[in-house]
Amino acid sequence: MNIYLLKDGQPIGPFTSAELQEKIYSGEVLRNAMACVEGSSNWVSLETLLTPAAGAATAPPPPVIPFDTNRLRDPHERTALVWLYLASLPVWIGIILVVGFSYGIFLIYFLLYWLFVAFGQAWFAAHLKTNSIRVSATQLPEVYAIVKNSCQRLGMAEPEVYVIQHNVWNSFATRIFKQRMVVLFSGAVDSILLKGDKQQLAWLVGHELGHHWAGHLDKKQKLAKLGGWLIWVYLWHSRRAELTCDRVGLYCAGSLSASQLALMNATVGAQLASQVNVAEAAAQWTRHSGEFFVKYRTLYATHPHLLARLNHLNSAAKELGLGQ
Repeated sequence: MNIYLLKDGQPIGPFTSAELQEKIYSGEVLRNAMACVEGSSNWVSLETLLTPAAGAATAPPPPVIPFDTNRLRDPHERTALVWLYLASLPVWIGIILVVGFSYGIFLIYFLLYWLFVAFGQAWFAAHLKTNSIRVSATQLPEVYAIVKNSCQRLGMAEPEVYVIQHNVWNSFATRIFKQRMVVLFSGAVDSILLKGDKQQLAWLVGHELGHHWAGHLDKKQKLAKLGGWLIWVYLWHSRRAELTCDRVGLYCAGSLSASQLALMNATVGAQLASQVNVAEAAAQWTRHSGEFFVKYRTLYATHPHLLARLNHLNSAAKELGLGQ
């Protein structure tokens, strides 16, 4: 299928779907750019035409329906958060009583604790700013294009994004004072780009952006973490939050297969990820998920098992209508 784009009021092209996907992830073209299938006069959002449901050029494309990003949140995350808040109530009551009976002297300990945390955050920020590279339009622009495009899709402000040398397959989101940050380890980025593509990297970036988008690092949810004494509730919420971020990553990547390949990259490495039979890997999880020690280990895990996350991506893609 060949597609024309509208630029400065004039059609340009035609381009193939593959060419347009590349232009999107390089930042050259926005997903909501006006586009038209060759042979048609119906101009619609480019994102609409690039979905599998767009059909052939002989059929008019479906109307543009804005995607409700609230659907990206894992259906059970809010329930887990409510239980975490409930678990935090005894702690808050205890704090209030201690502060009251100590005539406020106990507040000094809170102040000292806050100063200790603030010092640690400032120390880490200093390390990050001087030992990693901050992504921007002129610094690692291809990575920045993914960040920018993902933030536009999620309707959120861009956080500071850094790439740092660390040979571990990992990345994380953090908030230092009021500044939101995402840190990508070179071990994950290199592994994905060695055999993968920008859509797979978009899943990794989108996952970490998801923590900011979903408010996991905001003060309201930090208050709930006082319920962490009930460890099983705390870990339950942590796992559901990670699944929310996987769904956000899926949305930002715009591809189920790319999201699954990125996850398999974290599972078996760059060289073998593309050779994994994803359906069989998902069936492997189904086969073992009911075993006692698998369930027991899950209770004490901050993240869902990798194969469970793979299986969840399958169901999330169907639920959200994101296709392949």
